[in-house]
Amino acid sequence: MEDVALVFVSFSSRMLPLLFSVILQAARLASDSTGVVAGQVFDAATRQPVASAAVVVRGTRVGTLVGDDGRFVLPAVPAGTARLIVSRIGFRSDTISVVVRANDTVRVTVALQPSTARLQAVKVAAAAAERDQFRLSGSPSVVSVRGETLKRVPVIGEPDVLRVVQLLPGVVATNDFTAGYNVRGGESDQNLVLLDGFPIYNPFHLGGLFGTFIDETVGEFELLPGGFPARYGSRLSSVLSVVPKAEARSGVHGAASVSVLASTLSLGGTVRGSTSWNVAARRTYADRFVALLSERQLPYYFTDMQAHLRHTLPNGGVASLTAYRGRDVLDASLAAFGDSSQAGGGELLFDWGNVLVGMAYTQPLGVRWGGDSTRVMQRVSWTGFSTNLDLGSGSLRFANRLGDSRAWGELTRWRGNHETLMGYDWSGLRTRFDIGAAASNDPILDVAQRPSAASLYVDHTIRGRRLITRLGMRGETVTGTGWSGLSPRVSLKWFASPDLAVTVAGGRTTQWTPALRNEQAPVRIFDFWLTADRNTPVSSAWQGSLGAEKWWGGSRFVRVEGWSKRYRQLPSSNLFNDPDVLGDEFIVTTGDSYGTDVLVRQLESQRVSGWVAYSFAVNWRNGPDGRFAPVQDRRHNLNVVSSFRPGGVWSYGVRLGVGTGTPFTDVVGQLVRRRYNPITNSFSTGNLDISREPIGGVRNAARFPLFQRLDLSVTRTKPGKRTWAPYVSIVNAYNARNVFTYFFDYADNPPTRTAISQFPFIPTAGVTVSW
Repeated sequence: MEDVALVFVSFSSRMLPLLFSVILQAARLASDSTGVVAGQVFDAATRQPVASAAVVVRGTRVGTLVGDDGRFVLPAVPAGTARLIVSRIGFRSDTISVVVRANDTVRVTVALQPSTARLQAVKVAAAAAERDQFRLSGSPSVVSVRGETLKRVPVIGEPDVLRVVQLLPGVVATNDFTAGYNVRGGESDQNLVLLDGFPIYNPFHLGGLFGTFIDETVGEFELLPGGFPARYGSRLSSVLSVVPKAEARSGVHGAASVSVLASTLSLGGTVRGSTSWNVAARRTYADRFVALLSERQLPYYFTDMQAHLRHTLPNGGVASLTAYRGRDVLDASLAAFGDSSQAGGGELLFDWGNVLVGMAYTQPLGVRWGGDSTRVMQRVSWTGFSTNLDLGSGSLRFANRLGDSRAWGELTRWRGNHETLMGYDWSGLRTRFDIGAAASNDPILDVAQRPSAASLYVDHTIRGRRLITRLGMRGETVTGTGWSGLSPRVSLKWFASPDLAVTVAGGRTTQWTPALRNEQAPVRIFDFWLTADRNTPVSSAWQGSLGAEKWWGGSRFVRVEGWSKRYRQLPSSNLFNDPDVLGDEFIVTTGDSYGTDVLVRQLESQRVSGWVAYSFAVNWRNGPDGRFAPVQDRRHNLNVVSSFRPGGVWSYGVRLGVGTGTPFTDVVGQLVRRRYNPITNSFSTGNLDISREPIGGVRNAARFPLFQRLDLSVTRTKPGKRTWAPYVSIVNAYNARNVFTYFFDYADNPPTRTAISQFPFIPTAGVTVSW
């Protein structure tokens, strides 16, 4: 650990002067024509704090969300008389007037009256959150989806965060049988997935068919497909942040759901108004269901367990705990399938899963260090992923384990219209990939790595009257690689009018945790995670975007954005590596991607909501075998998602997906390996079974046909003391024959090609009861 500390101290000595110089410059440039409004929002009936209320200064882009303790700070309010609009789901909106003096702080208290107009409150709050993102944030491309929206999208079995992510602009799913996704030409392992701010490495079940997030626990999720700030590192392509649902009601509340896939139970509540908690569990029961109906077995199931605890301290600080455990288990006997000659009695054990434990603490510090308001945040976590494949009770064994111990801290300072964020990120990674056999005393392959990565970063945001500027820098170093680097980030948002903005963003991203995967395989079971070292380089990408966003009212907008990426030192799995040679698991490639994303969205309303997402993308990779298109190169991709609630108890959902085919390597022939017999001067297969070996053509030079699929759903919600919501969902309503893969047979004359289809017509049903 001494070498890690020396590297981090050396790195910090170079970066800290830069960070402090930015803070001092921000203090010097702070505007003298603004003041600060600070206050608290509480329930007029119960006198309890109202969390997550929106506070906006009318006629400006100044606004914020109230914290869990009901407190808020508006650090850059123009001097003069200001009208504050305060709104929250379940409460009547309130407008108050305050007199703001330059370089001074005015304090207010707002009492919100509970509202019985629930649907209207939902409509207003939904529009306000997206509108505030447009007006206050310099980040382009951000797409937010709430948990209630998630439930209205037609699905297989039950709502799935990752399946909905696939329907957003810039995102491609290579086929129906994966919940994995590729963002703006990137690889599937280049997406940073966060649960309550903590990383998860393989958020998939059943070979990637389903995601690990329990839908009843999801408050909302946010996808950043590009232009993300300096606080995010370790991935090249995107950030997916899943925010758990926070129960605000006292007592115990919950929901139970049963679908054709699994059963789920979630519970939550608050204690004394200062502590909220949520727990949830899910298990598939297809194995038990099949055992009841026949003598056959389906020896597979998966489980998820999730817990969140949040406590507000008397001094305004918030402490929270997040825990997750998910596991897939395939425990079978090969003898049951008529093959009892296998070693170990034919046992097959295949399991994989994630474990996460994380703690966070946030504390407002008030007026300090020359700022109007200051806040500190500290997170610590441990994330683990492991997989084991055991054939024949140890006859052949594959194992991959990853542990990530992480500490992440931030200091945020507001002064006038300036916001400065500086922080650090340290992670200690432990990975191991080994292959063994009972017949061998030594491992066939054993790779263990123990690197550490340290980062310092700063983001400075200036919110002017018509221009939002965010400048950031992230410095990183990784032990065992001899690598360190700087990643600048910048974004600009210029308002041509209050409803029209133009955005420009660019920057560099890096990644030192590549996955040993075969992108050519049609089904993604999971990724074998390794880390960069002297043989495997740290990959990087430069990316930029230019776009525009136009709003109509508070609930409808259109966004158009062109983007470009250039990859350097991109590790790709070496399909012809030698197991006896350590370090040839990857080959180094480069690449380019560019395209245009379009999003037309109608936010949640009483009747119609949804979006239209269209993406055009071109992707190329350059490797030792030349230039080729990667498997995620879907040139045109269209998704139409809509929810219709005509009134009463019924609601309807529809999703239409159309996309051009993805590339694949065509099979141009087959050969049968034979032995030469010198006695008969002939070639034969001997006593071996004839095994035909395919001969591939040019890599990814062929393409699958057009993809198209229509999904439908209908839900009947009957409110009451207990709300019942049965639903029916139909996937691939008109049974389109979308090609999954081809099988070739050159033994026939003429040769034949057989297509295997993706999802057929699949009706599913379920019911949810909540209280």
